[in-house]
Amino acid sequence: MKIIVVPTDLSPGTQVALSVAVGLARIYNAEVVLLHSVVYPMPVPIYAEAVTMTAEGTVTTYKDMDERALNALRDLADQPAYAGVSIVSRLVTSGEGLAHAVTDQPADLIVMTSKGASGLEELLFGSNAEFVVRHAHCPVLVIKNPIAHFQPENIVCAIDIDEQLKSVHHYPFQLGEQGLHQFLYVMTPTDNRDPEGVWEWVNDFATAKGITQFDFTIRRSKKVSDGVINYADEVNADLIVLFTHGNKGLRHLLTGSVAEDVLNHATRPVLIMRA
Repeated sequence: MKIIVVPTDLSPGTQVALSVAVGLARIYNAEVVLLHSVVYPMPVPIYAEAVTMTAEGTVTTYKDMDERALNALRDLADQPAYAGVSIVSRLVTSGEGLAHAVTDQPADLIVMTSKGASGLEELLFGSNAEFVVRHAHCPVLVIKNPIAHFQPENIVCAIDIDEQLKSVHHYPFQLGEQGLHQFLYVMTPTDNRDPEGVWEWVNDFATAKGITQFDFTIRRSKKVSDGVINYADEVNADLIVLFTHGNKGLRHLLTGSVAEDVLNHATRPVLIMRA
């Protein structure tokens, strides 16, 4: 792992993700890119003769906005606890917004915070974290609350019966001393799979990953995302690992995403891996 991207809207909550990213960067000798997207206001001249004046004022305004944003990034990064870690402040001015800018960056891991989304907002717009997870080319770690030392040991890996999951996945950081060893399958009322068959599939899955010692639980729930969140709360997990296909467009609208539902509503860290 060489590059960790931390997107920020310059709010104080950025420190929640940045502290985790710095901790990982210190272990793996990685560089942290603190990324902010500047959205410029559109100039609207009142009359034709004002066009030149507006253009000159706009350039000055843009420069001032850039300078203020860079100063804010430096303030976020300038913490004694981050000493010795390379933190690069980067502005994006493409106008596409922060979520688009994040997924265009070269990265081995994206670490971000999310307040989530619910109700009509979740249905119509979703959250920035949802968009990033859907489009990211690398794993995304979503942190919900401050963590003094991010060293996940009690990890719940929620899986589906999907042959693509048996392919090799390169995790961005070590998942505890024993790695993944606690698997969860959530069975909904419309799921007609044979539990014994699910167990055999998970055993094959673990064997393909070289995992010899593991626990496996089948949880029944009306919604897969609720089952994952509730189980993680019950066992006091310090990380939830999920896989996503990153469906977009009509397919995403029709099928949704368990990973996105979980990251919206969970209070625990969530690592989303591309299936």
